[in-house]
Amino acid sequence: MKLTQKLLCFILAVILAAGAVSPTASAAWLFGGITRKERVYSVSDTLQAELDKVYGKYNFTLGWGLYDISGKTLKEVASYRADKSFQSNCTIKAAMLLYICKQMDAGRLSLGTKLHVNRGKLHYDDFGAKSGDYTVEYLLQRMIHVSNNTCYEVFLRYVGRETFNDFLASLGSGTVIKSYNYMGDCLPKDRATEWFALYNYCHSHAAHSAHAWDLLCKAKYSPIRDGIGRPAAHKSGWHYEKGVYGTAGDCAVVQSDNGGCYLMVMFTRNNVRAKYSQALMRDLAVTLDKVWDEYYTSQPRILRKTATF
Repeated sequence: MKLTQKLLCFILAVILAAGAVSPTASAAWLFGGITRKERVYSVSDTLQAELDKVYGKYNFTLGWGLYDISGKTLKEVASYRADKSFQSNCTIKAAMLLYICKQMDAGRLSLGTKLHVNRGKLHYDDFGAKSGDYTVEYLLQRMIHVSNNTCYEVFLRYVGRETFNDFLASLGSGTVIKSYNYMGDCLPKDRATEWFALYNYCHSHAAHSAHAWDLLCKAKYSPIRDGIGRPAAHKSGWHYEKGVYGTAGDCAVVQSDNGGCYLMVMFTRNNVRAKYSQALMRDLAVTLDKVWDEYYTSQPRILRKTATF
């Protein structure tokens, strides 16, 4: 009996000692699995109060994620409702850019390849030019720089929805495009997964990687970029109905003043397409930039990948 008690005490002491180093690890040993996600960083009370102030000021439904993209895997720094579904809008066009560039790298397309635009047979009607044949280079530029919807639809119909969905799945994203006249829904964390692949592609030695990065850096609209006030590679998206309902999203790779390079993804809904939704995203971007700086200063100084703007 005494031997049994001593053995139990010894086992308990080992468990407690392990818990002092990693409570999660000891719980996993006891109960056969990780009981919670171990976090290496938590937003400070001061910055959480700033985030709460932004939420309260605008009172919109939103989701966001902040990610460290310096390593070989995507690392979540902080997030809010990143696993909830939002309307993709034009943010999906960045993934289409990645797919088309990979097709060009494989020799299946080129910047000079001409695709036919038949305005009478397309859902979107914002092309602004007559029907005809236009180069891939021209269509990509308009799709990213001014977020032209017709150009995206031309690419999607050329590629095929199922093929594009398979490509998204190959990146690890759960985004699915179900029709040619709707850009789909997405989870912020899935859009982050797509952007991590896009970022790594743009900083590879692929034939069209520099061209893709240049397009993203020169895109016209970005509440994240405008809020932070620094260059960024980005793609935003908006939708509204008669000025009373709307959704918005933005994704951006940002070079921090404090150091390192990070990815910010945000989506809103039930907001009016007016200065208020843009102001919300700009204010949120400012606070999340502070969150990144706080996180970065808490990490060991290691060699990190950076973006070139």
